Amino acid sequence: MLLPFVRELFTDVEQLPGFGRVASHLKEGTGRIRVSGLLPTAKALLLVLLRRVAERPFILVVNDNRAIEDFVPVLRGFCELTAACDPESIVGLPARDVLPFQNLSPHPELQEERATALWKIATGKAGIVVAPIAATAILQRPAEYYSDLARTLRRGESFDLENLLGHLNTVGYSSADVVEMPGEYAVRGGILDVYSPEAERPVRVEFFGDEVDSIRRFDPASQRSMNPIDEALLLPLTETPVSEQLLGAIHTRLSGRRITGNEEMVEAAVRSGGVTVFPGWEFYAPVAGADRTIFDLLPNAAVLLDEPDLLRSEFDRFWTRVEEAHERSGVGNLVRPTDLYLPPEGWWRKVETLTGADVEHLGITRSEDADSTVNLQTQATPRFHGAIPAMLEEVKKLTAAGNQVLFSVPNTGEVERLADIFTEYNVSFKLGSRTRGGESYADET
Repeated sequence: MLLPFVRELFTDVEQLPGFGRVASHLKEGTGRIRVSGLLPTAKALLLVLLRRVAERPFILVVNDNRAIEDFVPVLRGFCELTAACDPESIVGLPARDVLPFQNLSPHPELQEERATALWKIATGKAGIVVAPIAATAILQRPAEYYSDLARTLRRGESFDLENLLGHLNTVGYSSADVVEMPGEYAVRGGILDVYSPEAERPVRVEFFGDEVDSIRRFDPASQRSMNPIDEALLLPLTETPVSEQLLGAIHTRLSGRRITGNEEMVEAAVRSGGVTVFPGWEFYAPVAGADRTIFDLLPNAAVLLDEPDLLRSEFDRFWTRVEEAHERSGVGNLVRPTDLYLPPEGWWRKVETLTGADVEHLGITRSEDADSTVNLQTQATPRFHGAIPAMLEEVKKLTAAGNQVLFSVPNTGEVERLADIFTEYNVSFKLGSRTRGGESYADET
C-alpha cells in the first residue's frame, strides 16, 4: 500500500505553468495543441495526470504494438503512484500482426486482446487507450455491438444455458472435457465450467433450472472448487463473432453475388451454399456494416499523437503494404482497402477536427504555431547497471541540491533491499509503501 506522501511528490508537476495550459486546453476541448520536450517516461506521467484534470478519456496513438508494450506498464505504474486513475482503465488495443488480402488470420492472442479492449472501450471502462495508428484506422461497428460481446453471470439471476453456450461458441470459446485453459468451457448436467480471458482462475457455475445457484472459482490443476463469488465476467476471445449474417455479408461481397431477404432467408442461403470461415475472414467483417472508427466509440476522448511525424511515415508504409497485398490478391473492386480502413488522408482530416495534442520529444516550434506549442523540458535518468556506489553518489548529489529522488521498484523484496543499502551507506530515505505483514520496514531513517 502506498503512503500518502508519495502521491504528494507528484503535485509539483501539476503546478508547472505549461502543465496547467495543456490541461486547460484538453479539458475545454479547444482544438489541438503541441507539447514538446518529453521523454517517454515523462509522457506517461503527464498523460496520467492530464487525464485526471481533463476529466475525459484519452486515446494515445503510437507507432506499433511494441510501443503498447512499452507504454502500458509505465502508465499503470504511474496510475498507482499518483492515484490519478485506476490502473485497470489503461487499455492497449493492438494492431493485427498480418495484413488483409493475404489469406491469413491474426494471431489468436491478438484477437483476444483486441476483443477485450473493444469491450472495455464500448462499456466506458477505458480511461487511456494506447493503440497503434494502424489499429485506429480499422473500421468498427457501433459501441453496442462490442458491449454485447461479454456476458456477466450473477448469482440469483436467470440465464438460458443453451443460449449462453451458443454465445460462447460465437465469441471464440471452445468446448472441452476438462477446463484447463482460458477460452474453454465444459458442461456437466446443470454445471458450467468456464475460463474467461484475463480471469485469474476459471469459474464453476451451478444452475438450478435457469437460475444461477452458485458461482465458485476453481483450481484448473486439481479441479477443486474454491471460494464462492457473486458474479463472473465472461470476456470474448474475438471481436468478430461468427454468425450466419456476417458470413453471408462477406460471401456476398467476395463472390459478387447478392443474397436478399430476411435474416432467416439469409441464414438458409448461407447454410445451403456451404459458406463458412476461412483464413483471414476476420479482416472482411467491416463489409457487414462497419462505418465507424475507434474515435467514434469514444466520442468525448482527447486524441494524443505520439511523435506525429513518425506516425505519418508509419501510416504511409502500412497503407502501401495494404494496397500491394490487395493488388496481389486479385480481389479487385469486390472489396477495396477503403472498405476495411479509413485511408491516411481521411484519417488525418478526422484527427485534425478532434480535441487533443501532438506529443513530441524534440519538437521544432515554427513561428506560425508558437501560440499553440507548450515546451516541458525533461531529461533522462542516469543508468547505473548495478554500480551501487555510483548510484548512491548521484542520489547524494541530487538531494544536496534540494531535489527529491523517487525509486520505483517492482516488488516488496526490492524495496527492502534498497532500504538495507541506504541504511548501510547512511543515506536518508523514506519508504513509500508498507511491506510484508502490513508493517513498515523503516518509514524513515
